[in-house]
Amino acid sequence: MDRRPRKAGNWTLHLALIAAVLTAVIGMAASMAPGGLGDWDVARAIPLGVIVILMVLRLSVSTRPLGQMAKQLSVFVALGAVLIVGYSYRDDLNAILGRTMETVAPGHGTQVAPGVMRFEADDGGSFVVNATVNGTAVRFLVDTGASGIALSQRDARRLGFDDDKLDYNTPILTANGMTRAAQVTLRSITVGPLNGNDIKAWVNKGELDQSLLGMSYLSTLGRVEIRGHTLTLER
Repeated sequence: MDRRPRKAGNWTLHLALIAAVLTAVIGMAASMAPGGLGDWDVARAIPLGVIVILMVLRLSVSTRPLGQMAKQLSVFVALGAVLIVGYSYRDDLNAILGRTMETVAPGHGTQVAPGVMRFEADDGGSFVVNATVNGTAVRFLVDTGASGIALSQRDARRLGFDDDKLDYNTPILTANGMTRAAQVTLRSITVGPLNGNDIKAWVNKGELDQSLLGMSYLSTLGRVEIRGHTLTLER
C-alpha cells in the first residue's frame, strides 16, 4: 500500500499545529510584556525559545492521533505559561523564598537588591545573621549598641584563635557584669554580598552564648535600618 499521501497529510497537520502553537505562545508572551514584544531582551526570549524548540521536535516525530497530540500540545502550552509567568514574577518569588528560608533557617536573610540584605526578627524580636568570617560560618546576634564584634570562646576557637596566645587586657561591661576581652583582627567578614576586611573584634573572656555583630562591622555599611521586625543592611 502506498503511504505517501497519508504521510504528506500528517506533515501538513504537524506544520499547522506548530504554526498555531507559535502564534499562541508568542502572542501570550507579548501580552505579558509591559511594552509588547519589542521590549524583550535576550534573557526573556530564552525560555520561549526553549519551549518552542521542544514543541517542534516533539510534534515533528509524532504519529499519534490528533486527540493525543492536542493533549500533548496543551501540556507544552501550560508549561510555557508557567515558565513565562515565573520569570515575570521572579523578584516576588525570590522574596517569598527568602521569607520561607528565614522561617526554616533563621539568619539566612534575603538579598532584595544588589548589595542589599534583609533579615526578619526571630520570635524574641532579635535579629540573627549568618556570616562567613575568615572562611568559617559564624552566626551572630545583631547588637547595634555594641561598639565592636564580640566573639564567644567557642567561635574564637573555631576561627583558629589560640586562647593561650590571646591577651585579655581590655575591660568590658556586659549584661553579666565586668569581664575582659582580647582584641583580634578578622581578615574578612561577609554577610551575603556585603564584604568587610580587616575588621576589629574582641574575644570575650567571660560567658557569651552567641557572638555579637556590633558597629565595628555595621559602620562599614552604607545603611543599617531597623523598621518593625525587619533589618536592612546595604552596602
